[in-house]
Amino acid sequence: MHKRFEPQYFSHNQSAHQLVEALAEELGLKLSDDHKTVLASFLFCVQEAGIGASIIWSGGNTSQDTVGYSFFPATSAQTVQKVRSKLVEAGYITNHDDLPSALGGMTNKQARIVTGTDHSGRVKLPNMYRINAKPLLEETQLGSAIFVDAQRPYVLVNKPEAYADKLKRKEDRIKTPKLSYHAIYKGRQRRRVTTAQKAVREMNAYWVQHPLTLPATNSNPAKLFASATRIFHEGSLTSGGRWYGGWTQIKSAQRLKMRIDDEPVCEIDLNASQPTLLSALLGVRMNVGDTWTDVYDFVVQRLRSDEEYELLRKMVKQVIVEMLGTGNYKRTGPADTKPLEKPFMFDDVQLFYDTDYSREMYLAIQRESLEVFPALKQLNKKYMNATGYLSFHESEILTQTLLTLKGLDVVAYGVHDCVMVKKQDKNLAVQTYRQVIRDYVAKHQPEKKHPSLNIEVSVTIEEAGMDKVKLPGRYLD
Repeated sequence: MHKRFEPQYFSHNQSAHQLVEALAEELGLKLSDDHKTVLASFLFCVQEAGIGASIIWSGGNTSQDTVGYSFFPATSAQTVQKVRSKLVEAGYITNHDDLPSALGGMTNKQARIVTGTDHSGRVKLPNMYRINAKPLLEETQLGSAIFVDAQRPYVLVNKPEAYADKLKRKEDRIKTPKLSYHAIYKGRQRRRVTTAQKAVREMNAYWVQHPLTLPATNSNPAKLFASATRIFHEGSLTSGGRWYGGWTQIKSAQRLKMRIDDEPVCEIDLNASQPTLLSALLGVRMNVGDTWTDVYDFVVQRLRSDEEYELLRKMVKQVIVEMLGTGNYKRTGPADTKPLEKPFMFDDVQLFYDTDYSREMYLAIQRESLEVFPALKQLNKKYMNATGYLSFHESEILTQTLLTLKGLDVVAYGVHDCVMVKKQDKNLAVQTYRQVIRDYVAKHQPEKKHPSLNIEVSVTIEEAGMDKVKLPGRYLD
């Protein structure tokens, strides 16, 4: 197992504090805040990966596959490198280059040079270190130590890239390259990034007092989350901007087991968020009557098909997602007809095939979707799409919702178009989320000279062990 080192963890309980103090003393380091962060983050890596596993530990400069330590607010690249050197000297970690190879007693580095497979001069790869067995790391105390994910970078901005380059990068499994710290914070968008950063700093400071907790299991300690990063796209602070934290990578069923202040949580989702938001922001009425709960159902009902209802609904959602994602409402067919190799969920099924029937069904769904959601006709590949326009406004709405709830002393965490709160706060959170959306849309429409359209969105409330509760949306004009 490999674990990437990221200096973003704090000690949360007594066991973690004691381990950090003991390690600092052994390494001869002052127990400053930045040293605490690096040591706690190292111990978290050991806890996650285990003795003998590897840590991917970069030098700290921004590159295509990593984020420079200058983005992390709790420490600096110089401090990280200093502590890493101390850990190497004390035998806690060993660079893989310095480990023995299978070739005549040579190190891995020497063997690569001899065999002509050393490409480090051409491609700068992040360093990899093996975690060595040490008495302090083998203490049972490490198993009971709890660390909180509390200091992620506030804002990151992906570099612009051509579509062909993006496909090649994904094929090579390379992360999206990021703009440098200087380009973001010293460039022409510095005012926008300062505003975006301020909201994240405010929420992170609040969250660390009320971390979102995934309870411990027999084999894993509890996981605590208290920070997020807003990630923008295409080099622009007006494209994307979604909030990403450790909890956003956890499946919904697991998230519903999480707790805030040891209280159970619920999730409040905006139903059919993207076609609903697009229509609302542009002031274009959806052809769903005056009230609705499931807008996709209106497309399904227009189709003359013998397909099973739930399958047909999934097909409708997929067609709309592809139109929004590509900014193209005149697609000629599905994006992919390959069989699913590893279904993400147990009920995942292949929706479209390389057949005339599938193409005809796709185009029929597309035609009916445009009738139900006329706003889709304003999509374009440049900006008016899901990853640019929609994700930006979706994330701005979430930002305002989180801050508004904080002002009401309601702890809330976001997952794109979803808000997580304590169960006891769900009614106030529903009211606040809907009001923020209504106010945001009402402000956006005249600013962009769009028609005025007053909407109350449909939402779903989900709790562990309970049936979903769907609240209908309606037009208020």
